[in-house]
Amino acid sequence: MNNKKPSILFTTQLTEQKRCMLEDGKLLIESIPFITFEYLMPAMWLSQVPKHADAWIFTSKKAVRAIKPMIKDLIIPNHIFAVGAKTAEKLEELGLEVTIPDEYNAVTLAGKMKQLELKEVVHFCGNLKGADLSKLLGDSTNLNSVEVYRTKHTAHKINTGEFNGIVFMSPSAVESFSEQNSISEKTQVFCIGPTTEQTANEAGMKNCITPEYSTLDSLMESIQTFYL
Repeated sequence: MNNKKPSILFTTQLTEQKRCMLEDGKLLIESIPFITFEYLMPAMWLSQVPKHADAWIFTSKKAVRAIKPMIKDLIIPNHIFAVGAKTAEKLEELGLEVTIPDEYNAVTLAGKMKQLELKEVVHFCGNLKGADLSKLLGDSTNLNSVEVYRTKHTAHKINTGEFNGIVFMSPSAVESFSEQNSISEKTQVFCIGPTTEQTANEAGMKNCITPEYSTLDSLMESIQTFYL
């Protein structure tokens, strides 16, 4: 490699403003999306939402964005859970009170919800949702998975040798990337969270670094600590 600055590939879309901010004059960051998103029309999912639920679950900012136009038409439950600080922030912008599990993963979320003995729960999600929350919550809870957006793979071949590090922000990005690419042991892999890391490991990527908290800020701290 000819570049003195570490070259990092993000496998999801970054705006030019975000990319420049993350580079901070110390890194070279390229964004090549391996997944795209499509938001479903409310008419396709609204009837699936129970009128009286005990709780809502959001594991993605995109799910929050999808329901935002219809929030006034929905009956807000007593409990709203979000996996991740940024997802919670988007919900709070809608005037909703949110509970975040201590660890940003489905197991911790399910444990917190079990303590409340919830009966009717809605998970606003995409078509490629991660952990099976219904198994984690058990038979005493009726989980309604309401698909409000779809993730599509946009696989393509790239020269992975051009990059010092490759960043994955979701399991679906790992899957799409792996359809036509492989990574040598010399290339460092960074994952946003444990579920993404697990998918990367299953794809043969053993050299992974995952931050303690599943946020972009924590991820960038891990990247900077590694290289700078």
